[in-house]
Amino acid sequence: MNDKQKEEIIRSQLENLQNDKVESLLVQNTDWGINVRMFLNGNLYELDIVSNWDGYEITFVDDRERNPIQIDELEDLISVIGVS
Repeated sequence: MNDKQKEEIIRSQLENLQNDKVESLLVQNTDWGINVRMFLNGNLYELDIVSNWDGYEITFVDDRERNPIQIDELEDLISVIGVS
């Protein structure tokens, strides 16, 4: 899967939520992974998504007390964030 496809998967998941609202969504490919910045239900979120052997590691940049979370597929991102 190329970087553009990864970006499209993330963007489509976050733009098509039923119960939560995402505004000002930025999905940016970088040399180390993907950076996602958005306002979710009025709160700022910044996520770093890094590809690894087991799938993807999600780091919540703005919440230092929350440990990084491992997911298998990018489609699992929504369940990690806890939105629908």
